[in-house]
This record gives sequence, structure tokens and C-alpha cells, in this order.
Amino acid sequence: MKRLTSILLLAMILSILAPAYSATSARTCSATGDPSVDHIVLNPSGPLSMPADQALNITATAYNSAGTQLNVPIAWASTSGSVQNFGGGQARWSPQTVGSQTVTACNGDVETTLSVNVQPGAPLTFELTTNQENHSADDSFEITPTLRDQFGNSWIPNIPYANWSLPDGMSISLPNDGTPPIVTPGPTGTMAIEVNWGDWSDSVSVNISRGTAIGLSIVHDSTHISSDDIVNLCAHQLDQRGNSWVTNSTWSTPGGSADSALSSFTGECVQFDAGVIGDWIVEAEDHMGMSDSLTLTVTPGRLAHIQLNQLANSMHIGEFYLLEADGFDAAGNPVTVDSWNWSVTAGPSSNAIVADGDGITFVPDSVGQHTIQVTAAGRVQAIDVEVLSGVPIELEIEVQNVPPGPLNIVTGTSLDLILYGVDESGNRVPVDAPISDWFVLNGYGIIENATVGGTGHYTYTSSGIGDVSITVFLNQAQGTLLVHVLQGPLNYLVVNLPTEANQGTTIEFDILGYDVSGNPVPIHQCSAVITTDAGDANCDTDGWKLDIKESGELIVHARVQSTVGTPAEGSDFISVESTWFGWGNNTQVIIAFSLLIVLLISAILVAVFKHLDMRISEEIEEDSETDSGGPATTQSTLPPLPAPTIAQSPPPPLPVNVPQVQPTVTTTHPMPSPIVPQLPSPTIQTLHTPAVTTTNPVMPEHIPMASQPSPVVSQPSEPKPESTQPDDEWGEMSDGWGDGSSTLVDQAETYTQQQHEIRRGEGPRDVEGHSLRPLPGTTPGQDGWYFDREGKPTHWRHEEASGWSQE
Repeated sequence: MKRLTSILLLAMILSILAPAYSATSARTCSATGDPSVDHIVLNPSGPLSMPADQALNITATAYNSAGTQLNVPIAWASTSGSVQNFGGGQARWSPQTVGSQTVTACNGDVETTLSVNVQPGAPLTFELTTNQENHSADDSFEITPTLRDQFGNSWIPNIPYANWSLPDGMSISLPNDGTPPIVTPGPTGTMAIEVNWGDWSDSVSVNISRGTAIGLSIVHDSTHISSDDIVNLCAHQLDQRGNSWVTNSTWSTPGGSADSALSSFTGECVQFDAGVIGDWIVEAEDHMGMSDSLTLTVTPGRLAHIQLNQLANSMHIGEFYLLEADGFDAAGNPVTVDSWNWSVTAGPSSNAIVADGDGITFVPDSVGQHTIQVTAAGRVQAIDVEVLSGVPIELEIEVQNVPPGPLNIVTGTSLDLILYGVDESGNRVPVDAPISDWFVLNGYGIIENATVGGTGHYTYTSSGIGDVSITVFLNQAQGTLLVHVLQGPLNYLVVNLPTEANQGTTIEFDILGYDVSGNPVPIHQCSAVITTDAGDANCDTDGWKLDIKESGELIVHARVQSTVGTPAEGSDFISVESTWFGWGNNTQVIIAFSLLIVLLISAILVAVFKHLDMRISEEIEEDSETDSGGPATTQSTLPPLPAPTIAQSPPPPLPVNVPQVQPTVTTTHPMPSPIVPQLPSPTIQTLHTPAVTTTNPVMPEHIPMASQPSPVVSQPSEPKPESTQPDDEWGEMSDGWGDGSSTLVDQAETYTQQQHEIRRGEGPRDVEGHSLRPLPGTTPGQDGWYFDREGKPTHWRHEEASGWSQE
């Protein structure tokens, strides 16, 4: 078809350009030739152009060589259509067929041709055709609009682009040269092409199929989504015209960064459930190795919930409290909220929401719990804020469970206190102050944290007597409480004993009364009941006297019935040093017994000397009688007896069971004329030196006079050693007395002191020997807590070997 159109077009051009001419041809002419005819002239001479549905009148004139017109017959011929010969050179030609046509007039061998370009006649029909119905999207195809006249001549008109109706994605090229337009397919499917051009209209349908896949594309709704959205992603293969179709692919995200958002990792389509905000890349790859990637930008979603985590759950009046809220979408991404609506839905304060510049603040004026609520975009959140009192500017000390009026308290008793802080708004709440910031005037009592009650509860335990001010400080605030402390009833006694005494002596002591705080309480001395194992205690106007009869670490216990019905008691220890006979001290006892022994020895010596005097007198008489009856014998003179000499200090005491030392007598040979010296009386001189030197006289044995034989006087013989008391016996009886190391008194005092120190008694004693008072809960004499002399509690423990020791 295209080739035919080109040939016709070329013929038309040549017919236009070629003029009519006369020539001699070899064609056989139906008209008999006239030899004189040189050439033939046609009128019109051409070239001409005319419609196919019209007729052309042509005149042919023959001329000789001299140019003279000849009247000769003319024959006519044409390449198309029909020629009607009227004779005389006149003819009418009807072309009928479009294209380059010729009309020939001849006479013999001379002819002339007229070239005519035959144009289509008036169109009678219009048709839009294509060479085939099915086309690939990869291929372009021709579409031919055709007009036809009455003779069936057809041609391709030049239809403007505006008169064409094409499917979306399809394009057409209009050459406007009589050749068919070229259509480029777009989308696949049945496509209708339509022409509306003046009175002519027609349409044609073609089937467009997809072309060869040249790429992969991820089809999606939008690359910008919110975290609330779920986007569908499909893998499509594409041809060159952009037609796509789903294909099975593998889905992933770089490094698995957003794999959790994909509903599947294989398939034609998957879902991407947006969560965390940001840019996320999704990749797809098909079985042909073609791939594509898509960047999805996730923005915050709608406000889903509100958080008030930045707000404190408590505040003090006067503190700056800025109201701030955080909004989040369903995925937890922060959401920007243009405006928050704040209100106080519960609480004692009014008009507590106050604008402060660009912010909103909470300014309460009352203590208590407040509920603050915030709303935005239909979402509601609330927080409970405990409003505490502001910074105290004043402290108030309140006493619990006391009647109105002056505050009086008996010393030693306690008061339950509550410390209140008062802020600038007058709010009054319990507060805590360090114990170190409490001050009690003159130290008349102590402040302690109460064991029950919680914040602001304290206990004041009084001591001393008089007006007491209790002051407390907390930062710049101060509070004071005035208390009048009264003397307490009699609580305990102190027996004022000397620390040491000697057995057999009488000591004086008194009893002191104190209340629970150690303040003196006057008592009548004789109102006490004294219990002691030391001896007999008696009371008179001068006080108490104790006749000490026992020795050792002894206790004196006093008891007085208090006015409140509770007896007051006290006791003390006294260390009594024993003496050998239960009276005086050992030195006095030694002196007395030394004098007694000296007197005893003197009496014995006097008796012995008297007895010797009588014996000597009798012997002299017997000797006189013998001498008168026989030869004279050699007289023997008895040596004079030395006078007993008593040292300048008393002798050591003798034990009770030590037998008396009997004087011994040594018998010598009788002397012819015995001389009996006169014995002087013994002289006793007492000095303070402890050394004793005793010379034992030689005493004759005491023999009854009736049984005594007559003495036999003989020559003096060698005297025998006298039997004397060894020094070690004296030392043994005196327990080392006089040996330079210690005396019995020293050793007795040491032993008594040791017994005094290690004895349990009724408890430990201070340096002055006074018994320490046990604390409540400690039994006197048992391990536990005792008050020292300053009234402070101390812990004591008793060991049998070492006595009392403070821990």
C-alpha cells in the first residue's frame, strides 16, 4: 500500500511538470495521417490538475510546417477515463482515476499529449483502518484514514492532531505527506483510536500487549508516610513503554535495619508497617536479576498518648513549677503539639494555672494533693502532685496531750512534741530538724526523736529544776518553747559512807535523797530503814552511827518510803579491815598484846625469882647442917641471875594457841657459901621501833616443895646451851613481821583491798567508794548499765578474778 501510494504521487508530480507536446510516435493513430501535418496544438495545453469527477474539454489544432492551420481529422486517446470525440478537433475527457494522467491527440504519426494531474473528486466516504489488530507495546504501527470519491479513488487526508482521540499513554506521528500516521503504543489492552474531522468520523480498535521486560520497579502509593500508616509495596516488571506487571521477588532492607516492618520477605507484594520515624530503604529483586529500591520517609503519626514524666510528684509552695507535656504517636515517636490545655481538676488551690511568658506554670497556694490535667487532640493525661508547705519562716513547737495553761513538768518525765513549720502563706505542717539544732537551756533535759509518730515528732525528757527554754533552728526559721520543770519525788538514796574502816570501830554516815534527775530531795535521816551485815546502825539527832562488828567488803542498804508510794533505796559498800581480836587496828592490838606479854613475863619472872630465893635459902640451910656434921666442902657460889631485859619496843604478838614459853632452870654444883643477889624489878620501856630483842632468863623448873630432893652442891661444870625461841618461829607467828618486806597490817590491808575490789556486792563503785546507781532494768550487783557520778549511763561487767570493769 505504501509503495502504491508513492508511485501515484510520483506520477502526479510528473504530469504536472510535463507540458503537452506534439511528436511523432510509433503508436498507431486511428486518424488517417495527412503528410502536411507538422504538429498539433492542444488547448488547454497543460499541465493541468483537475478532480477525477469532472470533465475536461480539449481542442486539438493541426499545423503544417509553415504554421498554417490544417483541417485534418484528429484521433484521441487517454491513460484513464474516457474521451468523447466531437470531431473537428473537439473532445471531452472524463479522467475518473486520480493520479498523473495523459490525453493524446494524433493525426497519423503526429501526436500531441496533454498531462493532467487528476485529483480525487468530492469525497463520498471516510474510513480509518490499520493493517492488523494485535500489536506489541514494543512496536509502532500505521493507522490509515481514507477518503473515497464516487469513482472509488481513495487518499489519506491530512487530519489535524486535535481531531484525533488517542488512549492515555499512546502517541501518534502525523507526517502530513499523504502517508499513514504512525502510532506508538502505550498501556496494554484494547485501545480505541478515533477521528472526528468535520463531517467525517471513524474509529478503529487495536489490542496492545506488554512488551519485553527491561526493568523492575517497586510500585507504591507514596514515599512519604506517617508512622500510623501501612503501605503496600509491589514488584513490577516494566517494558519500554512503561507497562508493568507484578512479579515474584525477594524483599529486604539494607543491613536488616527495617526488616521488622516488612510483612514478608518473598512475594509479588508486601506490606511495610511504618514505626520509627526516619528514612527507610526497601529493596526488591526478581528472578531475572533485575532489582529496584525505594526510600520511604516516615514522619510522626497522630497524637496517641501523653506523658507527664517531666513533672515532679511533689513540690513546695513558692517553688517554680513549669508545666510540660510530651506527646507520642502509637509507635512511640515524639509528636509536636501546637497547644496544650492545662487545668486543675482536684485540689484545695484555686486559679493555680498561671501563664508565665511562653510557658504555663502551676502556682498553688494551699497544701494538699492536686490533680493536674492536660488535653490535646482528644487525648487526656493527668498527674497527682502533692503540694507541701513552703520554706518555713517560723517554727512552732506543740506539746501533745497537755491541758491548756502554763506548761509544768516534773523533772525526769517526758513531753511529746510536734515541730511545725509555717510558710509565708500560713501553711503549717510537721517538719524535721536535726537533733544537733535543738538547744535546751542549762542542759536541763534532752531532745530525742520520738519512736512513733513520724515527721516532726520528738520527745523531751526533763532534768534539773526551774524554767527551761527549748529552742530549735531550721535554716533561717526559729521556734521556742518555755517549760517550768518541777522537782520530782524521792527516787533513790545515796548512802554516804567512808570507803574504809576498821573492825570494832564506830563510824558516822548520812543518807542523801535524790529525784529521778539527780536533784537533791530533803529527807529525814531517821526515816530510813538501814539493813547491813557490818554491824549495828543507830540514828539520833546527829545522824547515823554504825558500830562495825564484821570485816570484809560489806554493804549498807537504806530504804525510805517515798511520798508517791514507791520506795526509794540506795546502798554503798564499806571495806572493813579485820583486827585480831575484833577491836582497834592491828597496830593497837600489837601494842596492847605486847604490853600484856611483857606484864605476863614480868609476873612469871617475879614468881620464879621468889621461888628461887626460897630454894636457895633452903639449900643454904641444908648445907649449913651438913657442914656442921662432916668435913667441910668446897663452897659453890651460884652465879647471879641476870635481870631480864625488855627491848625498847613491845614484842610481837603471840598466836592464840601458842603455848606459854616456860622458863628453864640449869642446876649447878652447890657452892659452899651461896650468895643470893637481890633481883631488881623489871623495867618496861615502850618505843615506836618495831624491833624486839628478848633475853630469855634461865629459870629453874617449878617443882613442888614437898617432893623436891635436897640439892647436891658440886663443882661448877661446863654450862649447857640455853633453850631459846628461834627467830624463825617468831617470824612464822608474825607472818614476816619485822623482816623488812611487809607487816601483818600491810598484808591485811592489801588482802582487804583486793577483796573489796573483786567483790560483786551490789555493783561497781566510783573512785570515792560510792556504789553506782543501776539503770532501770539492771539488778544491783549484776552486769549491766549504771549511772556514773555525772549521771551518764555506763556499762559494767564483773569477773571473779579481777572484779568490776567498765566496758
